[in-house]
Amino acid sequence: MQAGKRFAMGRFCFTMPFMIDEPRQNFLLRALRPNWMDLAPRVLGEDAPPLDHRTAKLWALVLASRHIPYRLRQVTRGDGGGHTVQVQMWFLDRAVSEIELYLAENAPGQHAVFLPDLRPVSGLEPTIGAMAFLVLFYWVYNRTYPSLGLYPKLWLDLGSAKASGILSGEWWRVFTALTLHGDGAHVVGNALIGGVFVWLATRRLGAGLTWLLTIVGGGVGNLFNAMALAGTHNAIGFSTASFAAAGILAGIAPFGVGGGRHGLGSGNLSQRIYEFIKSALIPVAAGLGLLAMLGAGENTDLGAHLFGFLSGLTLGLLTGLATTRLGLPEKRADECLFGVAMAIPVFAWMYGWLA
Repeated sequence: MQAGKRFAMGRFCFTMPFMIDEPRQNFLLRALRPNWMDLAPRVLGEDAPPLDHRTAKLWALVLASRHIPYRLRQVTRGDGGGHTVQVQMWFLDRAVSEIELYLAENAPGQHAVFLPDLRPVSGLEPTIGAMAFLVLFYWVYNRTYPSLGLYPKLWLDLGSAKASGILSGEWWRVFTALTLHGDGAHVVGNALIGGVFVWLATRRLGAGLTWLLTIVGGGVGNLFNAMALAGTHNAIGFSTASFAAAGILAGIAPFGVGGGRHGLGSGNLSQRIYEFIKSALIPVAAGLGLLAMLGAGENTDLGAHLFGFLSGLTLGLLTGLATTRLGLPEKRADECLFGVAMAIPVFAWMYGWLA
């Protein structure tokens, strides 16, 4: 709708048009109070009735396969019954296009199109490969190479999360320490336990985004642990990143990332905040319970585990907010993110040796 104001300048008079529109919400309000739009009237026409359960689940699968966040709502019997599939306002055009394309490709008389369920966003292969390299690296640096002047102690002295070194500017230690382990049982245990948490997160976010957040979360956890303990504190191990992965899982849970369902519920702002807290409570409590079971004990760095979990939780919440607006990375972008994640500890080691 256009309106205007008339301005006079000398003998001339002109009208300056402007748009009358609803005020734009900032990012946080749009994430906490998104405008959900029913897809059926946009695809089937304004007078379209609610969808039956089978059609609603099929449409939801189409959206999930394209990583478009959605939510399913059941219409009460008093309002006619049925189901609705809803998407947030900024995904509306894309969602309508995907549903219409699917319906056109599966029209009567057309050859049916196989629609894969891509909700497990990533498989086991990237995580197995990364954990295999972690174990392989332990085997490599625990061998002596006299001709190269390399010994296990040199790797530990250079790459451990020594608080005094980190606080004096040796930043690479926060990442290199994630790749060092005390013995075979230590590295195998971290590879197995950490691999489970990372894999669960990759099923929702994709391997690239998950691994990047896990490495960064582990590094940030080591940094804050060094700042908190300082002095002569020293630590090694991938477990900080493992707890970061657990925190990421807890952080994204209220947003339904990867599964498509949004966890903020419906209603006014206070109801949405209540739904958010309720959705986050169980995964956060599970993470803290895991911290209590696995994070404490002799020769265990409780601080690194705690800060790793808190770092991952913060990154998970931020990622959940971002993906409700932007969606998940496409396959090519996710592969690039995986490459960046794997390059971080490699670059850290290179910088450490050359520094």
